[in-house]
Amino acid sequence: MGFIADIFRLFYIKYRQYIYTIGAILKISRKYLTVGPGYFAQHVYPEPECLKNWNHKFVQLKDIRMHYVEEGPADGDVLLMVHGFPEFWYSWRFQLEHFKKTHRCIAIDMRGYNQTERPSDVSSYNLKYLVEDIRQFIETLNLKNVTLAAHDWGAIVCWRVAILHPSLIDKLIICNVPHPSTFPILYVKSEEQRAKSWYMYLFQSSWVPEMGLRANRMKMLEVMLRGEKAGIRNKQNFTDEDVLAWKHVFSQSGSTTGPLNYYRELFKAPLVPRKIRIVQPKVLIIWGNEDFFLDNKGAELSAQYCRDCRVEMIRGASHWVQQDEPELVNSLMEKFMTEDTVGIVESSKIIKSSL
Repeated sequence: MGFIADIFRLFYIKYRQYIYTIGAILKISRKYLTVGPGYFAQHVYPEPECLKNWNHKFVQLKDIRMHYVEEGPADGDVLLMVHGFPEFWYSWRFQLEHFKKTHRCIAIDMRGYNQTERPSDVSSYNLKYLVEDIRQFIETLNLKNVTLAAHDWGAIVCWRVAILHPSLIDKLIICNVPHPSTFPILYVKSEEQRAKSWYMYLFQSSWVPEMGLRANRMKMLEVMLRGEKAGIRNKQNFTDEDVLAWKHVFSQSGSTTGPLNYYRELFKAPLVPRKIRIVQPKVLIIWGNEDFFLDNKGAELSAQYCRDCRVEMIRGASHWVQQDEPELVNSLMEKFMTEDTVGIVESSKIIKSSL
């Protein structure tokens, strides 16, 4: 049955990939015919001021040179922040500013992103290497008393860091991504999640997703991060200059392929062994309940795979929760990092922001 299941799984992935890719190619062709080749012209955006006045650093890992931003006291407890797609270190700007008074704050660019090196081989973006990057980063810098905070793809990686290398961190903060054992269950049971996951199959294809991301002066980035359906609800937290920051990073040569390669390796990721899938460090799950990409049930289900967990649902916040409701997220993070114990919470807690 395992062989048959693998064949069916491969067929299903390829079928959905081809369906969405054909649709995307038809749309691209229509745009080319009606708007012209200028619609797909590549524009490189200059670096805006908001990215300049930070403490930029690099560290050499085994396979890549990783860029990161560090703020706060060098001897403080560490808050290590890992971004998602399509993001980079700056998605944690509100947390860097808030916690630099008390913590050694570090926000990295993952492999393939921004100023971190971009391996050319697609297989270099398999989850086993992404997890290894975080392990090496912590050990190379000899980081102690680490709270690991992660969002989106960063959270996919950091769930596994906490499972496979629990001794490296004290606490784990997850923003809007379910535990790796939860997502397959959610996908099978939730029609909503299956519908929301369409883009993962489109991103399996080469060149088409890259063209879509760069078309029309990178309009897709604005739709994802500022649009009415998927975007940040509190528009003042994602300014015109922030848009330029994103476009600067993702308009550089080769800057979209590395991040998309994460998806191209997603279905080849090693499974989490059942015997160690319970997360041992204390966990805080923060979840914006208007997530356009993920079913909210994933947050509550994830708590079942944690030894010690709290789930905080933020009503009215989007998938980009730490940017959408930074003051509330910072407050929850601060309380969690200063508490001696969290205690297992059986059901999610709904919080409505009054900010």
